[in-house]
Amino acid sequence: MLGHDLRNPRASISAGARILDRTAQTEKEHQVIAMMQTTVMRMAGLIDDVLDLARGRLGGGIGLNRDQGKPLEPVLVGVVDELRLASPGRVIHADFKIDRPVNCDRSRLGQLLSNLVGNALTHGASSKPVFVHGETRGESFELWVSNAGQPIPEAAMEKLFEPFFRGKAHASRQGLGLGLYIASQIAKAHGGALTVSSTTDETRFTFTMPLLPAES
Repeated sequence: MLGHDLRNPRASISAGARILDRTAQTEKEHQVIAMMQTTVMRMAGLIDDVLDLARGRLGGGIGLNRDQGKPLEPVLVGVVDELRLASPGRVIHADFKIDRPVNCDRSRLGQLLSNLVGNALTHGASSKPVFVHGETRGESFELWVSNAGQPIPEAAMEKLFEPFFRGKAHASRQGLGLGLYIASQIAKAHGGALTVSSTTDETRFTFTMPLLPAES
């Protein structure tokens, strides 16, 4: 019911905005339409997170569609590019060294990265860049996101990957508190792990997974 009743009107709003953008004549009109599209993207993320939570609670877990026949890097680059457009004034540096196939669900890893970068933009220092790095190394694939800013309090570290935990984000940017939970579940579904370290210099979330053969 949630998927149908919320995704259908969201799709209509997105399609309407695209049609309006074709005939927009002023810079103000283009800015308003871009704001609508950014909001639609945020709505889509919230709906997907709630659906994933429901699947997990019903026992289905995070489903995967693994495919190492297609490259992972373009998906990750696309996620970073979208977040740059949605976050004017913020700097995101991305560096990828993926020289081997990664047997993964590319869409899910894109979702994981989006949640981690979104979290870094929300909680990190707005005057400092967010860094993204992904590489195949040894028998594993590693993807991490880091930001500068205040370290995560020790009490909060214990709850970061729990559903609906929102920390001390600004009220307008809290979301549902499902991003890190969903990211941790995606990591688990891939046989990997999502860990965090936080100091006065840097907060870093690191995802690692084994490089499995295709038949696995």
